[in-house]
Amino acid sequence: MKTKLLLACLAVASLSGCTKPGQNQYSHKDVGQSTLVEFGTVLAVRNVDIIGENTGVGALIGAGTGAGAGSYLGGGTGNVWAIAGGALIGAAAGAFAEQGISDGPGIEYAIIKENGQTVTIVQNKKEGDIMFPVGSRVLVQISGSYQRVLPADNLPEQIKRPKGIKIID
Repeated sequence: MKTKLLLACLAVASLSGCTKPGQNQYSHKDVGQSTLVEFGTVLAVRNVDIIGENTGVGALIGAGTGAGAGSYLGGGTGNVWAIAGGALIGAAAGAFAEQGISDGPGIEYAIIKENGQTVTIVQNKKEGDIMFPVGSRVLVQISGSYQRVLPADNLPEQIKRPKGIKIID
């Protein structure tokens, strides 16, 4: 019984770490990193499906859980077959569950940047994220581990050049 509880806890802990960045979420790797941005205008927007990465953790946890459950069935050679069958069924179920958790909705933006280049960016669609309509003024992050389209309507269109430091020899 303790083994089943431990495996269940490991499953929840492993799969809960599969969060996806969004418009308002950053990875710990992005904190403190400089990110370049360019201004642009949204030309087109559409909903898309994102197929997530299946790391194999779900299959591994499922196989362990299935083998553990199978160990309670039969005796002798039958027990070995029950463990093997439980492991196979559990691995398949775990892989399927992990894929279901990692897949999700997304938004694809076609954006013309102020330099004239047109780009498409797909980002995860999270609850609370703003979906920018065609014609919206946006910021496009062009570096970092996750590219984002962010609002720019709240930013000024003109600003004085920042004061620098003049070096005198």
